[in-house]
This record gives sequence, C-alpha cells and structure tokens, in this order.
Amino acid sequence: MSSTQRSPARRHPLAISPPIARGLSVLSIGALWGWFFLKFSLSDAPDSRTLLVGSLALIGVGAAMLLFASQYLNQAYAKDAELDERELTERNRAYRYTLFYLLAVLALAYLRTEELASPGVLANFFVVLFLTTVAFTPAVLAWWDRGEPDGDV
Repeated sequence: MSSTQRSPARRHPLAISPPIARGLSVLSIGALWGWFFLKFSLSDAPDSRTLLVGSLALIGVGAAMLLFASQYLNQAYAKDAELDERELTERNRAYRYTLFYLLAVLALAYLRTEELASPGVLANFFVVLFLTTVAFTPAVLAWWDRGEPDGDV
C-alpha cells in the first residue's frame, strides 16, 4: 500500500511512545491549570512567582502542542471510517471521559463564580478549559495505550 492510499488516521507527524505521551498529557493539563490558579497569587510587583506562572503557561501550551501533533490526536479526531472497530470503541469511550471532565470542571466553576467574575479571569479560564479539553481525549487514549503492536501488521 502506498503512502497516498494510507488512511489519515495512520499518518501522523509525530509518533511518540505511550509513556512520553502520558508524560506530555500530565505536563500539559497540569501546567495549564497551574498557570490559571497561580495567577491568583500574583502581586503587582514582579517576583519569582511571575516567572513561574509564565513558565507554566509556556510549558503547558508547548506540551499540549506536542501532544496535538501525535498519533493520539489523529485517533481522537479522525473520521469514523478511518478507524478500525477497536480504535473507534476506544475513541468513543475516551469521548465520554472527556465529556465527564468538561462537565465536572464547569460544575466546579459554577460553584466558584465569584472568582470568575472579571472578564480577564473568565477569558483565561476558557483558554485553559479549551486547551485541556482538546488535549484530554488524546491524553486518555495515551494512558490506555500499552504500546503493544497490533496483530494485523
């Protein structure tokens, strides 16, 4: 089969091992939420926390971008016809986990609406929620991948 006949779900710009993908998922989601919550502790005067908060944002976005370029994002957002039955089942199950994650975060945010009252905080919240939600499905798929080769190769 030539590379032009291969399905897009099989082509990926960055094939990373499951342990690295798991690390990237923890790093990206953890650093992005850390960036969001540590911003509340910043004062007007620059100090070491300012550098830490900025570093967390860069690390979180960078790790998310690496995860986005992996085979797990391709599986997470491929068309149904491009996946085999096992991949489709895993992806749909990961979607349910992502939906639970999103609903849990929104429910917790609703309980803390006074902290989200300012437009700047709300904008940051939605940026972090968007990036972590997009990264969550590939993260779940990476955590389920045991790195065993398919039997049909």
